[in-house]
Amino acid sequence: MNNSSSLRKRLCRALCLPPMALLALGCGSGPGDSTGSTCPTDSSLTYATFGQAFITDHCLACHRAGGPETPTLSTLDQIRANKDVIDRSAAAGPNAVNTYMPDGTSVAEAERRQLGEWLACGAPE
Repeated sequence: MNNSSSLRKRLCRALCLPPMALLALGCGSGPGDSTGSTCPTDSSLTYATFGQAFITDHCLACHRAGGPETPTLSTLDQIRANKDVIDRSAAAGPNAVNTYMPDGTSVAEAERRQLGEWLACGAPE
């Protein structure tokens, strides 16, 4: 990434706008880059063992009802439909550590890596 691209990305993130508004301003394809996370064959992460608690603890305060530019993440189907945006906003992997979301809270990188893995596995139930 060149310096102007990096500066533009930091400026866009600092605006604290929803992903669709960032697109309208030419701020790239979303809040961050794809993490490049993969699904290990021995992954034990499921909605029941990981996803539900992560989404409840870190996402539903803002994404329970949704809105025109804010995806609703109240059901597993809604999470799966938005998994690419979630990956670029809050997950971590070998290519990126995305901390755009959740806004105003701290999530450890290890937990963000689990999110990336769970999403890469298709967000299994």
